Amino acid sequence: MRQVFCARSCAAAIAVLTRVENRMIKKKVRVSKFLSFILRHSPQDFELRLDRHGFSEFQQVLEIMKKRFPGLEEEDLRFIVDSDSKRRFQIEGQRIRARYGHSVDVDPLEECPGVPEFLFHGTSPKSLDSIIKRGLKPGGRSFVHLSVNVEEALKVGGRKNKNPVVLKIKARKASQEGQIFWKEENIYLTKSIAPKYLSVYK
Repeated sequence: MRQVFCARSCAAAIAVLTRVENRMIKKKVRVSKFLSFILRHSPQDFELRLDRHGFSEFQQVLEIMKKRFPGLEEEDLRFIVDSDSKRRFQIEGQRIRARYGHSVDVDPLEECPGVPEFLFHGTSPKSLDSIIKRGLKPGGRSFVHLSVNVEEALKVGGRKNKNPVVLKIKARKASQEGQIFWKEENIYLTKSIAPKYLSVYK
């Protein structure tokens, strides 16, 4: 009986811990999405000033976040930034920025001197004909975002379509012919990609 009781108690404790962990994960996702929103898309709605590279004052951002998420502390925000698997944010001293994904005008930190021979981009099949004819445009963002491999491109394209198409970009050739690229972690950025550099990945 005692073993049965212990087993049930352990199972109950594990269930409680799992629920708590799930709530924490969901909160982390909400915080991350809101941070993306204010740093990438609508800093003006919060009277937040970004410099030309997208940096803003960390303490000002923290105060905005605290109003939305009461109880959020500085170490919580730093943990969310540091543990983000996609490295979407950067804290430098007392400043913070989103590395990529902006719809507001910002300049990447530095041009990338060395570009892989090929980069990849995941997109919806319904957009394919237009892209092949007119090239790859940033749409609602400031830059076209390119992935270093097919797997990452599929993940990105899969956010909008269950069966994304992957485009193969002749990145090095484009760079040699004057195209400018920037790199933020594992994401390459550029203003657009002309049709001559595009093909559907086989």
